[in-house]
Amino acid sequence: MNFTVVESTLPNGLEVIVYEDHSSPVVTVCVAVKTGATCETPETNGLAHFYEHMFFKGNTALPDQTAYNTRMRELGIIRNGTTGSEDVRYYLTVSSDLFSDGLEFMYNAITGPLFDQAEIAQEQSVVMNEYERNTSNPYWTFWRTQEELLTIEPWRSSAIGSPEVIQSADRETMLMFQQKYYTPENSALIITGDIDPTAVLAEVSSLFGSWEYGGRSDYASLTANISIERDTTVSIEGPAGVGMIRIVYVGPSMADQQIWTYPADVWGQYMGRMSGEFHNDLVTNGPFFDVYASYYSQRFEPSITFGGSIDPLNLTQGLEMMRAEIQNMFLDGYFDGDGIELAGEQLRRERLFMQESSTDMATETLPFWWVEGGGLDYYLTYPDSLAAVTAEDISLFLERWIKNKPSVTFILTPEGEWTE
Repeated sequence: MNFTVVESTLPNGLEVIVYEDHSSPVVTVCVAVKTGATCETPETNGLAHFYEHMFFKGNTALPDQTAYNTRMRELGIIRNGTTGSEDVRYYLTVSSDLFSDGLEFMYNAITGPLFDQAEIAQEQSVVMNEYERNTSNPYWTFWRTQEELLTIEPWRSSAIGSPEVIQSADRETMLMFQQKYYTPENSALIITGDIDPTAVLAEVSSLFGSWEYGGRSDYASLTANISIERDTTVSIEGPAGVGMIRIVYVGPSMADQQIWTYPADVWGQYMGRMSGEFHNDLVTNGPFFDVYASYYSQRFEPSITFGGSIDPLNLTQGLEMMRAEIQNMFLDGYFDGDGIELAGEQLRRERLFMQESSTDMATETLPFWWVEGGGLDYYLTYPDSLAAVTAEDISLFLERWIKNKPSVTFILTPEGEWTE
């Protein structure tokens, strides 16, 4: 399958990314914004997520929720939005013959929200219900503890936000957030599907060219938000009958350490093999029910994690074995060249598979890598970079990021108390 992405930047700074795919008569339009919890302060924690909810309300063209929903039904739009710690995305899918109408619908929503106070009050109740559902999750304390111990500013890791901030949000607050982050030079417009790129770029330029440049975003100047200064072990109360071990190290940042991310990805793929030593030693011949080892690609909170679920009665044995297994990775013969090559090939195939769906490309793949990679160059050269990874590169990665480096160990146990 041929893969060609057409990129253009409007005079106002908006990056436009177009991916042509005529396999189905539909088009997906996505706006990715460089914001999220990582941009927030204690006084604004939760606004990125709350803004996502307000995005689907009234705007200058469709003045209230009723008009918004009516127009959406007329166009047969399927839409959604997501808020993460490092980006926010809004997207809609429409039949290709209604692309122009769908594009205009997105333009009005992204550039002209009204933030009606009555709609704000209504959505505050919705978000607070979501917050309460999260806090009732048996793993809530586990997640919160990770945020506290791994991050420099924990609120920058919490997309759900603070109840106080959510409940006090008003029109003025939302307008200030919009003016700082919801500007063309801080966003990308991604369009995929049954379209002609040349015609699309002309139409986008005509419509989105009037979106006013802002220049207020601080996203590019944000610093890392993960730090582990010394080895730490903490126990957390969890559900009855459930034990879990998680050991976390700081990983390479997508912002300025991308050269390390290729061996990190290949290493993670290699470690996921159920036929590999990691799984055999800890699951097949050990006390764990399942295990994982992974690298999480992020700009501000990159991490390397080892973990697994286990009977709470076996936590002491399990932790000893997992730590020993991490050390075994530095022994000759733990990784083999053929396995490393296969892991890289599997990752390349996964990328090709993701290209099969233009909707997934618009809503997941392209916005993620545009934000995390600082543009699409990283994504477009990814297969070749993976192919160049060797067993020696894996060893260098482990030496740089894991060997003799501090980590935080999280122990989930029903009692909430555990000592080594």
